[in-house]
Amino acid sequence: MLTREQAAAIVYNDLKESQRATFAVAAEYGRWLIASLVLINGGALWGLFSFIGVAGLKADGIGLYTGPIWSFIIGIVLAMLSGLGAWYNWSLHYDNYHHMARHDMLWDPEKWINDPPHNGSITISYWFSIVAGVGSLIAAVTGGAFILHGNFFATLADFVFG
Repeated sequence: MLTREQAAAIVYNDLKESQRATFAVAAEYGRWLIASLVLINGGALWGLFSFIGVAGLKADGIGLYTGPIWSFIIGIVLAMLSGLGAWYNWSLHYDNYHHMARHDMLWDPEKWINDPPHNGSITISYWFSIVAGVGSLIAAVTGGAFILHGNFFATLADFVFG
């Protein structure tokens, strides 16, 4: 059986290790997510602008492409927001572990870990990041659908309601 001091040292060290691990995950996850979604939407936007340039279209001739252009721009913004939300979420986890691991629990038998301060914010930032990431992916698909089908919203409305 462990003494109270041994248990406190194990819990404290575990919380500090979890704090370090969540910080590393935050950095990697944010980098991967932003890079992937920006690459999808930004690559599509770059390809579309390259096509417009090769086709020799001027600003007044790109009317057919305003839908996909805005869709890919929105996708890039949502990708950045998703990455920011993921970073913020993992930063909150890091801060939770920081506040939970109390130094004085190592020598004072009356002290133990604190409650995590960011439970609600973690849930909100978690879902915000997921929704923004899925929105970025939807924006990429929507931009592709605009390119393939013109104003596909009108075509979809005719199909569903017509």
